Amino acid sequence: MFQSCVATLIFMSLKIILFDDMQGNRDAVLSALQLELAGDGSVQAFVAGAGKKKDGTFEERLGLDLTAAPNAPVDLIVADRDLSSYRPDYTGLSESTVRRVADMIGVPECGYARGERADDSEYIKRGEQRESCIRLSRKPDDATFAKQVVAVGNGFAEITRKLSEIKEPAARKSPGQVLANVLGKPEYAEKISLFASGDQGRLGALAAVRDTKDIGERNRLLACVLSYWLWDSVLRFPGVVLNEVAASSYLNIQLEEFRKNDQIRKLFAGAIYAGPFAAAKPMLWWRGMLEDMVAAAGASDGREYAAKKLEKDVARSECCEDSSKPAGYYCFLSERPVSLENSKPGLTWFPRGADLARVCKSSYAEDEPWL
Repeated sequence: MFQSCVATLIFMSLKIILFDDMQGNRDAVLSALQLELAGDGSVQAFVAGAGKKKDGTFEERLGLDLTAAPNAPVDLIVADRDLSSYRPDYTGLSESTVRRVADMIGVPECGYARGERADDSEYIKRGEQRESCIRLSRKPDDATFAKQVVAVGNGFAEITRKLSEIKEPAARKSPGQVLANVLGKPEYAEKISLFASGDQGRLGALAAVRDTKDIGERNRLLACVLSYWLWDSVLRFPGVVLNEVAASSYLNIQLEEFRKNDQIRKLFAGAIYAGPFAAAKPMLWWRGMLEDMVAAAGASDGREYAAKKLEKDVARSECCEDSSKPAGYYCFLSERPVSLENSKPGLTWFPRGADLARVCKSSYAEDEPWL
């Protein structure tokens, strides 16, 4: 369930360029996106040859094509992960090539698959989990997929706009400070910074931004870097924000009670994340705001807080490996609540800021060769 019902969005007029080498799929995606945009923006299939360059590498030609009309100007590129049937100008084209060119010209890009889930477990285990990209899926249907795409485009646009509003030098001292100010949470800058510490891929992208002399281009590139970082690291791993399972585990409330009890949900509604990409993600909660609510009430955890407010017992969380133990943490692979003693610490590719992310013992034993 995506949280468009709670996210406060400023909708932008987006221009989307679509890459899909199969006519039937392309038409279906174009139709779904046009319906979702509802006149507030446009979407068109990529037009090859617009840059008038006949020879050279795919990257060179594609860069010229995307920066020439009718493709340009473009706010978001959406590309099928399998583009091998593109004919005749780009035979053998791949979505990763489209993404590299998008990075070069400072345009956000998201890839999609026709079948697999965006969070496919095999994709996670293959080690692509820290690559700066956005993966979507056409499951369960094209209407849902189109909503996500438009929400992604609006998320990039929102970050670009908010970045331009940050004038104070102190708010731009580090990537963590910049993103924290973009999110309206400058007090979380230190915690957000931990999501980039030691990540050479993201540090390299930031170095490229610093080397850019043109201020407008620098801000455009920085907005892309911050957006990818927010999407696939800060919002994905439990640390600064928590998904439903991680939030219930951390609050020490049984998952099903937290998921289905409207009274409990309302108690913590003030901590719901409503920033960029909120409408494209399952519901998230600010961890710091949850902690503040519990502390202000003098409670030891979220369960005690809810019990006091509702004046009734609230079931505690249960570790997925041993239900006699409370959880407190989140198994990233199985997506279940887990206790400290029944899980392994963060894997090498977990961001340092994801201190609630663990791997339960059974999942670790099953997937150890991959991990």
